[in-house]
Amino acid sequence: MDHGFKRERISDTIHFSHITDTKFKSNRISVCLITKLSPEKAAVNAVVPNILRLGCKSCPDFTALNRRLGRLYGARLYGDVTKYADKQILVVSIKGLDSRVTIHGEDMVRELSSLLCDIVLDPVIENGAFPEGATALERQNLIDTIESEINDKRVFARARCLELLFGGAPQAVRPYGDVEHAKAITPRSAYEAYCGLLKNARIELLFAGSGDPAAAKETLCARFAALDRPQAAPLGQPESAPAAGGIAQQTEPMDVSQSKLVMGFWCGDTDEQERYALRLMSAMYGGTPSSKLFLNVREKLSLCYYCASRYDKGNNILLVDSGVQAEKKEAAQAEILRQLEAIQNGEFTDEELQNTKLAMNTGFAATTDSLAGIESWYLTQILSGGENAPAYEQAKIAAVTRGQVVAAAKKVTLGAVYFLKENGEHKEESKQ
Repeated sequence: MDHGFKRERISDTIHFSHITDTKFKSNRISVCLITKLSPEKAAVNAVVPNILRLGCKSCPDFTALNRRLGRLYGARLYGDVTKYADKQILVVSIKGLDSRVTIHGEDMVRELSSLLCDIVLDPVIENGAFPEGATALERQNLIDTIESEINDKRVFARARCLELLFGGAPQAVRPYGDVEHAKAITPRSAYEAYCGLLKNARIELLFAGSGDPAAAKETLCARFAALDRPQAAPLGQPESAPAAGGIAQQTEPMDVSQSKLVMGFWCGDTDEQERYALRLMSAMYGGTPSSKLFLNVREKLSLCYYCASRYDKGNNILLVDSGVQAEKKEAAQAEILRQLEAIQNGEFTDEELQNTKLAMNTGFAATTDSLAGIESWYLTQILSGGENAPAYEQAKIAAVTRGQVVAAAKKVTLGAVYFLKENGEHKEESKQ
């Protein structure tokens, strides 16, 4: 369905967007602070949303805040950190029932919006810093999150391949930063990062749900328009990192039960239509259970435990990651490249093409199953400079031709190979 997406300018660096979907009985309202990824600031920025959601001056502790949320029919607060291309996205959200389904017809949209503004703009401050207890709690949670990514070797290997592919560019920085910088976070440094974000970050205010967004727009825009933001820069398009000459390669031994092979590919200079073709090509290459990588590299030749490709629209790159035995690394890598060459040569059937389009249709439909999914979809659209509904992109994918897939595949070139190699000390076998 058309979700009635509309984005309105509040200032050069603040916009309010709303997305209507009447199948829900609730609304989700979010404040998104968007800034350039930086290895020095990523961790301290990442702690900010979760400190904020622990309380505000009108609800100075978690108990008082939970009581207020309870009075709002069990509304929920969320803090999140993501990345898109070279940008870090810090999100504080509130979700609650729409006014039309409350017992007494309360103006829930206004109530939720007002509380969200208090959370983001009027936090608890002690002696020019965030509270020590809240900071310590969320600093440790951040460290645990970063370390959990390191412990998930599939996620770790993909991140290492990005670092290899992009070198020192912002695209290589992880959204949560690193443990070293996380451990250095103090109540004052976290508060200073918060103040810097309010002054300099690009701000996207989003409302998604079945309700009338007018009250949210009025409340949010009045509070955020009053911010002093002389240094904030307009939201720009993601910067492209130039492809380095040659193929960057790294092998890293580690005590793991299963080696990880990740290959990063540049996708060349592409226009909008070519990127639709790349998305379809990537899905046919290794994005579905009927893809070439799954059926050939994994099932037919048994060269890996898993093998999948993913097209990164923001960075215009393609990543292929697989779990392999160390002795099968070279054979798996060669076959992954051979399957790419097959697509470049047009060695796929019309049935393969059509089945991939059908599989992608299912994915498009799933984006509207939740308010968080709808919000994420349109935030990505904003960051990429578009306003397309899922149905529009579904139609664009459906219109991609065989020739366009082949042409897109021919632009794909290998840029980096990262191999996380089992060192033989870990005896337990694990299959993913």
